[in-house]
Order: sequence, then structure tokens, then C-alpha cells
Amino acid sequence: MASLKDIAEASGFSIRTVSRALKGIGYVNEATRTRVLEAAGKIGYQPNRFARSLRTKKSYEISAVALSIDELHMAKIAAMEQILRQSGYVVNLIFGLQSNDGQEKTDFLNEVLSHRPAGVALFGGFGVDLKRYTDQIEQSGAQYIVFDTREKDVDSVRIDRQQGVYDAVHYLAKKGKRRIAYLGQQHDRSRLDGYERAIAELSLEKILVQPFLDAKDENLKWRQAARTLAEMNPRPDAIQAYSDTVALSFLAGLHDCGLRVPEDVALVGFDGRSMAEFASPPMTTVAQPNAEVGQKAAEILLKKIAGEPTPPEGWSVNVPSRLVVRESA
Repeated sequence: MASLKDIAEASGFSIRTVSRALKGIGYVNEATRTRVLEAAGKIGYQPNRFARSLRTKKSYEISAVALSIDELHMAKIAAMEQILRQSGYVVNLIFGLQSNDGQEKTDFLNEVLSHRPAGVALFGGFGVDLKRYTDQIEQSGAQYIVFDTREKDVDSVRIDRQQGVYDAVHYLAKKGKRRIAYLGQQHDRSRLDGYERAIAELSLEKILVQPFLDAKDENLKWRQAARTLAEMNPRPDAIQAYSDTVALSFLAGLHDCGLRVPEDVALVGFDGRSMAEFASPPMTTVAQPNAEVGQKAAEILLKKIAGEPTPPEGWSVNVPSRLVVRESA
């Protein structure tokens, strides 16, 4: 088994410097830390976190609580895990609770906290009263960060969806589109506000394409909604969709109606899911900055665990989304 001495010989630094770099304590510059971590990785060094926890009376576990398996969730967690691992922490992914019952979620979180993690990363869908759960985490002695919630009174890394949609609508207008419609959920203002703000600035008509409510399947209702658009006179020449999944269902419906994309109707999705790239045609989308969200979540957690003072602006940060232009618009 590789030891600190082996890492010191492989990296060219003293055992004391190697120890500081691996533990994340004391002053070690980033270049030195990187060389030490690379050397440790090459020789297969595996720290004994349990022994380290007993010695320091400190937990080196982070619980990431996701209520469902999702491509976007996993991308955020993977980026967060990479940063935390470099600081000696291990991330435990916990998922699967679908209940809307508040007591059941409380019991579930109690079970997570019974393992005494140093920190907990929650996804915003955990509950409407999210502050209740973050208070519970802090009362346990752990720190927390929330992935992407609109609640203002919890520490969170948030995605600026509104600006992303705003930029996409302006992009469509620059491409000469004058009847730009919005497709998807309207109770969620995180995207719709960006659409409405851009439409007002451009002095264009607001057009909301409604779902086909008689459809039994969620995806089918957006696919069949393409009939509504096809029958409009004048017909929209561009669509900003609520999500990539909504956009892809609608794209299938446009094909059903014999409408060409982007020649007859330009189409922009939202999320940046991998399946959008393989649509026919490949779909322009507003991509979520998953890697940056995960990295910032890790950085904030590490600072909170280290006891750093809360910044004047608070711990929460906003991360911009970005337009990925492909062939659909």
C-alpha cells in the first residue's frame, strides 16, 4: 500500500508538504497541491478516511441527495465530486425518495444525517418548504448547499434560466424571426419571464402554444400540440421550448405535420441534454452549466465546512446558461 513517503518521493516534496496537500490544511500553493495529487493518483494512494476521521474527530463524507436519477443531476454531482475528492472528501449519492409526504421526507433526511456527514448537497425539488430541511441539516452540525432552487432564503447555486431564454429569443430575432412563440409550462416563470422580457423589448407579439390536453401521455401532448401551430394563421416562424424533452416531442409533431425545421419553423430547446445533439436536425438549445454549478457547489461547501465567514452578499451564486447553436435554429 502506498504511503506518504512514497508520494513524497514521487512528487519531490517533503512528507510534511505532502501531508498538508492531502489534508487541505496549512499553506500549500495550488501548483504544489496539483503535483502531489497527481503523484498520489499515479501510485494508487488510498487514504484511510475512517482512521482519519477518528484521529481528527471530523467527518470527510458529503451526502448528495437527489430524488431522481437524471442526466443533468448526475453531471452536477460528478463535477462537485471531483473538487471534493481533491480535498479529501468522499461523496455518497443517495436517491430514490419520490414521496410528497413532508414527514416521510423528514424521516429520510434524518436517516441521511444519522451518518454524520460533513455536508449535504440537496436538489431543489426536495420540498416546497426547503428552509425547513436546510435548518434541520444545520442543527445536526453539518453544512449544506442546494442545487438550483428559486427559494431565496437558502444557500444555493442557481442557474440563470431567464437570461438564457432572453438571449435565445434575441438570437432568433437577429435571424429574422418575427413570430416567436413559447412552448411549455407557463406556471414556471424561470423561463417564461425571459421570453416575455425579450418579446417586449423587440416589440413582438407574445404567442403561447398550448399543449394538446386530450393526449394521455405527457410527451404525446406536446407532439400533438404541433397541430395547433400548423393551423395558426399567421403561423409562428420560431419556437422557444420550455425544455429539450418538450422540444423533441414537438419536433416529432412538426415532422408529422410536414413542417420543415428550421426552414418553416425554427426550434430552440432548453437544458442541453445529450439527446438534443442527435435530433434530426440537431437541436439548438439553451444549455445548463452543469459542470460549473457542481464546481461552485463544492467550493461553497468546503468554505462553509472550514468555518469561513459568510460573504456580505451571502453564499448563494447565480451561474449563466449559454446558447448552443445547432441546425434547428
